[in-house]
Amino acid sequence: MVTYSSNRTRPLAEYVTAARLWRVWLHMGLQDLKGRFRSSILGPLWILINLSATMGAVGIIFGRLFHQPMQDFLPFLTLGLAIWGFMTSALTEGASSFVHAEGYIKQFSFPKVTYLYRAMVPYMVVFSVGLLVFFVVAIAYGRQFTLGSLWAIPGFLVFTLINFFHLIIVAHVGARYRDLPHLLTGLIQIAFYVTPVMYTVDMLKARGLGFVYMMNPLYYLIEIIRYPLMNGAAPPTEVVGLALGYGALVGIIAIIVIKKMSARIVYVL
Repeated sequence: MVTYSSNRTRPLAEYVTAARLWRVWLHMGLQDLKGRFRSSILGPLWILINLSATMGAVGIIFGRLFHQPMQDFLPFLTLGLAIWGFMTSALTEGASSFVHAEGYIKQFSFPKVTYLYRAMVPYMVVFSVGLLVFFVVAIAYGRQFTLGSLWAIPGFLVFTLINFFHLIIVAHVGARYRDLPHLLTGLIQIAFYVTPVMYTVDMLKARGLGFVYMMNPLYYLIEIIRYPLMNGAAPPTEVVGLALGYGALVGIIAIIVIKKMSARIVYVL
């Protein structure tokens, strides 16, 4: 029998204990997703419909606006938006993970980390739907996938881990400072326009704006997944190196936040 309270003096051990409770947080996360579409006729299918409509409309308009070939630009945009949605959800919605789970935290003995894993479930589902849309679009335009495309798998694992670090940080800080989700929403909107999601790196280079992506860590997180799927090859060494370096930095910050704030979560809720 697992004693959840035994991990109160070892906050990092909670992550292992909570991972073993995967049936609990998986069920809770799926219920959260279903709750968004309660009384809806189509239910979660709205995720697919909304993503498809958004990516199609935006892709056609911006593809022509930027004079880009649709067979390249639309898959590029579709994948970029799917990855961006995952990343921004972990930052903005993730900041309220403990706040939304306040009732559970105060009534049940599950490790608090359970509710962080729970928060990741809807993000993963929505991303999977976005990825499905990407493959449909890519195949429709005759794009070929090779063994090199499989480099997206380790890239996704690194991407997911880094976003979980993001979630850990903002969830702990957001429990103490309730304005954080609003602040992050504004910052993410600004970051969207300076990150190559709706435009390519070549467009920036052609206008002497290469520094916009070179100094943006979010670009490298996107590219470790997007590059293999778009080019059928491993991401460039600098992309992998900078993504891993950023991940190590964020991981260290997450550990510091856990050690300093985890034990006080119940008291600040």
